[in-house]
Amino acid sequence: MVRRTSLAPLLVLLGLSPAALCSQITAKERTIVVIGRGEVTVAPDLAVLSAAVETTDPSARVATETNAEKTTRVVEAVKALLGENDSLRTTGFSLQPRYAARRTAGSPPEISGYVARNQVRIELRNLDAVGPVLDAALEAGANRTSDLRFERKDRSPMREALALAGAEARAQAESIAAALGVRLGKVLSATTGAAPPQLVHRTPMRAEMRAVADVATPIEAGELTLNATLTVTYSIEDSP
Repeated sequence: MVRRTSLAPLLVLLGLSPAALCSQITAKERTIVVIGRGEVTVAPDLAVLSAAVETTDPSARVATETNAEKTTRVVEAVKALLGENDSLRTTGFSLQPRYAARRTAGSPPEISGYVARNQVRIELRNLDAVGPVLDAALEAGANRTSDLRFERKDRSPMREALALAGAEARAQAESIAAALGVRLGKVLSATTGAAPPQLVHRTPMRAEMRAVADVATPIEAGELTLNATLTVTYSIEDSP
């Protein structure tokens, strides 16, 4: 004996009619999902670099005082070259002990000195000033430099990349609809994926290197490639 169960009570409980349930399932299945990509190449308009002063001394106080004196000279040298829209700020200061090698296995560590480190972050809108600023910082006493990177402050080119991604997504969806013999319907959802680009130049330069090669540091900003993606879901309509 076959037992039949009606869906009517469940549909009433959910607030759905049989027709509504069918239309929801159909609408969910009848979609086209595409991913469009757009790419724009632009020149960077911002350079970001970090410079630091490290000093070592058996005395924590002397290490800190020496570091403060050298960092002050670095800051003054860099500020003399900054433009109206440029900036410099401290991003970190640390004082850490330096340990001597253990005399015997299991012996407690012994502090042989202290390392003071003060780091500043420099932002330049004039990209031609990157080389001179880097040289000035090193000549004034900076002995550590972090990665130099170029960015795009103006985000309008990213909107152009997204527009290209949207056009490609639409073209893909229309091609798929034509191949299936259906009409492309309205946009049901759209999700963007666009990460700020960065062009990184690694500059592991030390003060002793600049002393040997007394020449200006050449810096070429190059170009940035802005990539944008757009995932679009279209509804499908039957051809007339």
